[in-house]
This record gives sequence, C-alpha cells and structure tokens, in this order.
Amino acid sequence: MSRSPYVSIVTPVYNGATFLEECIASVLAQTHGDFEFVILDNASTDETGEVVLRNAQKDRRIRYHRNEETLPIIENWNRALELISEGSVYCRVLHADDTMHPRCLEKSISVGKRHPSAGIIGCLRQRGDQIQCKGLPPDQEIFQGAEIARLFLRQKVFALAPTSNLVRADLVRARRPFYPREYLHADLAAYFELLDSCDFGFVHEVLAFSRVHEGSITATVAERNQTILKEWLLMLQRYGPRYFPPLELAAVERSFLHRYYRNLIRAFVTGRGRSFFEYHLAGLGEARRRPGPVDLLLAVGAEVATSIAHPHKLVQHLRTARKHAR
Repeated sequence: MSRSPYVSIVTPVYNGATFLEECIASVLAQTHGDFEFVILDNASTDETGEVVLRNAQKDRRIRYHRNEETLPIIENWNRALELISEGSVYCRVLHADDTMHPRCLEKSISVGKRHPSAGIIGCLRQRGDQIQCKGLPPDQEIFQGAEIARLFLRQKVFALAPTSNLVRADLVRARRPFYPREYLHADLAAYFELLDSCDFGFVHEVLAFSRVHEGSITATVAERNQTILKEWLLMLQRYGPRYFPPLELAAVERSFLHRYYRNLIRAFVTGRGRSFFEYHLAGLGEARRRPGPVDLLLAVGAEVATSIAHPHKLVQHLRTARKHAR
C-alpha cells in the first residue's frame, strides 16, 4: 500500500452497527495506506462500539472514541473533526452507512499532488442506482472554487456531494467549528465557506458509494421535509454575495424562489401534512421571502401547465407523497 501524505478518515456514528462493518472494510481496503481512521461513537445504544473495537484489534490505524452522552448531529460531526491528527494533510468524512472504492484515496490524492491549490477534491458518487455529481467537463480535473460554488448555487452542476470529498486538513483545522450548526445540510455550507479561497479538484470516476435506506437522516428528515429547499434559500442569501454581483444574485434568487413556490403548490396538491408547510413558511419568513398572491398564481399556472404536458410527473409526485405520508 502507498505511503504519504497522511490522511484522516473520520466517521461520526450513532447506532450504525448494521452497516458499519462494510464501511470499515472499505477503508481498510484502501490502496493508499497512510491514514488514521477516527470513529466517534455518539453514545450509541446498539453494537456500534463492539463492531469498532473488534476491528481496531486487527488494525491499529483505527482510533475509537465515544461520547458520554448523545450530542446533536452537527455538534457530533464537529467534535469528530476536532479529533484528527495534527500531522494529517487531507481529511475525508465517511458516514457509517457509506463506503469508498479501494482506490478512492489514491486517486483523489493524485489530483491534489498535481494541483496543490485544490482545497476540496470531489468525485462521482453512486447513490442507490444513480450516478451523481456529473456535469463537469470530463477532460478537466481542476476548477476555480468560486466557479464551482456559482454553478452549484445556480443549480447547474451538483458536484459537491457531501460524502464524496477529500478536504485539505489545514482548512479543516483552521475552522472551529467546521460545520455551521444552524444547518442540517451543514456540509454544503462548510464548502461554500471554503470555495472562495481555494480551487476544486475532481476525479471523473465513481469512488464514493452512498447507501439508500429508510433509517437514514436523509430519508427520515431531509427527504420527508425537503429541508434542502429552505436551507438552500438561506445559504443562497448568506453565501451568494461572495459569489455573485448584486443583480445576478437577485436573478438567481428569483429563479430559485419560483421553483420553491411551485414545489409548495405541488406539496399542497399531493397532500403534504401541516408540519411540512409550517416548516417551510417559517423558513420563508426567516428569509423574508414569503410568497404573495402574484407569486402563488404564477406557481399554480406553471404547475398546471406541467401537469397537462407531462401527466406522468403528477402521478410520480402523488406516489412520493403517499410514501412519505406513511
């Protein structure tokens, strides 16, 4: 296995015993072998600790830590990153239900060696049966960080899958806390904090694998409540001024709000519950962007036109709504 540079792989976990064995195996299979594997157990009540300790006896690169009490999820993520070694050059967060290709570190580090200005290095990610993070020019592996942020905030290229990135460890150590606590999608916010001061590298291969399962935070909270809509608006308002001049930022926000309002109309038609609308109306209020009558009429008109032109989409939305209502 290759040596240097030293990498900190970090797994914050709570009750992750079901998938943790496979996660650990994917780390220990890396062709780049110079790493520490920091696992922070957030006071799990299942067999998480036993799984980690069993593997730690076989490989000294595994470092096991356990919280005395369960912390909020983002606070636990931040505490896990505070445990990385002072000697690590890169840091890679790997959640307990995800895995890496055996050459994930090797190939990502190769991009970093060729382009020292890269503070974040991404790759294609497979989530379920979908390949994500596509859209960047396949003949290019280094990009201006600010341009990646602009493309992402404009919803043109989604190259920042949270579980697919290697980050320079000096950037992680320089931020305490690394993840902004006010977001569920705190990993995206952290990248927006960094991308105006570093470049973005990319490996055009599937090196990251994200598991789809009903017990994940993604399924139980993020997808059920479509939290990304609210948080995207708030992040656009917070980080947009870094990446867009005022007139362009206003246009980007208008375009996003139109899609947001359409989504709320669709949610109403498909029977989303009261808590869903309370969550989003609170977010729109926080952003001072609650829709007016004209906004709602335009959203209704757009949704009606889409339903007439593509009735199968309405059927799909209804099926999704029934699924989340269970």
